[in-house]
Amino acid sequence: MSEDISQSAPLDSICAYLKRVNGLSDSQAQHEAELIVANFEQMQRRGYIDGWYFDQQGHLDLIPSDDALHRMDEK
Repeated sequence: MSEDISQSAPLDSICAYLKRVNGLSDSQAQHEAELIVANFEQMQRRGYIDGWYFDQQGHLDLIPSDDALHRMDEK
């Protein structure tokens, strides 16, 4: 995986991240990455997030939806 982190996080990149950071095997990392993406997609469908990406420090981060940000500002 490149040290230049892009503003997107496809399944393969999440899998590589899990292998590198957590020392998972190929099959473990694939399984965990699929669960992570499925959960992110569910959060996206519910309107909580617009997407996910790797930040400049290489951490997986979420992009909150405008609606979610608006609701947080109201509290």
